[in-house]
Amino acid sequence: MPAPAPRWGGNAKFNFIGGHNDRTLIPIEELIEATASVLRREGADLALYGLGLGPQGYPGLRRFVADKVKRWRGIDAGPDDVLITQGSGQAIDLVNAVLLEPGDTVILEEFTYQGYLNNLRRLGVKMVAAPLDEDGIRIDALAGVLDGLKRQGTIPKYICTTATIQNPTGSIMPLDRRHQLLALARDYGVPIFEDECYSDLTWGGMQAATSSATGIS
Repeated sequence: MPAPAPRWGGNAKFNFIGGHNDRTLIPIEELIEATASVLRREGADLALYGLGLGPQGYPGLRRFVADKVKRWRGIDAGPDDVLITQGSGQAIDLVNAVLLEPGDTVILEEFTYQGYLNNLRRLGVKMVAAPLDEDGIRIDALAGVLDGLKRQGTIPKYICTTATIQNPTGSIMPLDRRHQLLALARDYGVPIFEDECYSDLTWGGMQAATSSATGIS
């Protein structure tokens, strides 16, 4: 049995774990008004699992996501192509369940989200670190990593990156480097698994680093 976890003593005054929001910036009254409006309109459906709307999630939210990625990312996806998950952890689990088997190899940023590492260790997956600089993954270093794995006869199942507000460094990968990353991944036949969880938290080019991360050893 693993050692027991220590008792939780509460968050630190300045807590950089988990991407918490500033409490003073939460629009409480607006949230109350929005919640009351939705409850009046659809409250009876709370008696049903998933509001009786199926396993992919609330259709209105799926339509919003499909429209957003089409306008902002050029991804031509409809609502039926969108799955709403209970946070990024579930999404990561689903992707890994589809793509990975024990003994597979993946490439992660050398500093990354602890949840990735925990999930991959449970699956028995080999993790290889991609070096970073102030603009995200170093393309020259990644090319060396991919070439080294190819020489060993190993094709990684994916390259995982948080290109926009990297966790924990806060870097935002420039557009030209993103193109280089895509070209390199295409050359080696390796898909890219992008976590874009913080992209909506940028205003006017400002970068805000978050923590809850660790390095790959």
